Amino acid sequence: MPPLVTVYITTHNRGRRLITAVNSVLNQTYKNIEIIISDDGSQDNTPEIVESLTSEFSNIRYVRNEIPMGANHARNRALELARGVFITGLDDDDEFKEDRIQLFVSNWDDKYAFICDNFIDSFKDREDAHYMEKDILFSCENLLFENLASNQVFTLSERLREVGGFNLKLKRLQDWDCWLRLSHRYGTAKRFNWCTYMMYHDQIDRISNNQKSREAYKVFVKENLHIYKLLRGGLGVKLADNSKAITLSDLIRAKSKIEFKILLKEIILSRLK
Repeated sequence: MPPLVTVYITTHNRGRRLITAVNSVLNQTYKNIEIIISDDGSQDNTPEIVESLTSEFSNIRYVRNEIPMGANHARNRALELARGVFITGLDDDDEFKEDRIQLFVSNWDDKYAFICDNFIDSFKDREDAHYMEKDILFSCENLLFENLASNQVFTLSERLREVGGFNLKLKRLQDWDCWLRLSHRYGTAKRFNWCTYMMYHDQIDRISNNQKSREAYKVFVKENLHIYKLLRGGLGVKLADNSKAITLSDLIRAKSKIEFKILLKEIILSRLK
């Protein structure tokens, strides 16, 4: 039998949108899938909608927080319940294309920490592929300065458990944080250039709470200092510490275009204070 794949969907007060997301998983060409809907304290008609879905589809499971505990808590509850050999996620306001899971299962290789793909940014007036590059391999070091893996990856459930799931301390960048830890522990990851994920952008806040991007990045670095300290000159510590300014010398020592770009941005922002 083909391996079971767990797809977790976290949701909060988006009953109408949730139906579309769930249907995109039910319509997958790959059929051995369990869907775990993790409800972070919805106060709309989400429980009634999910009850209808679970009564019709035996592969849908439902877990609910009575009060909102945050997106990461909801994801981790789903991870605890997951029975699949593999696991991947879907936001409640996005959709899978019908061949997404089949492509991931067919292209899985244990040598990768995880695999992922390009995705479509869908706006009211246009749709664009998010990444311009072809298939790429990237390491933990590549992930230090940019999330090259987007917001969802496909990996072994046991690996996601081994790295502790999603960090409850983070309100933003939690996906990136998790992928960084996966890569640090299990090595290289691969991003394919096909686009099987539709990410919709509108005026509704996504489930993750908002923080200012720069401050969120500093929290992200602090939570992963054991990885960032591997950088030359203690650069990771400087990025996380407001009292330690990034200098032109740090810029000269940058080891990649991505690192150079982040450092240059930090220097410019510091000059604008």
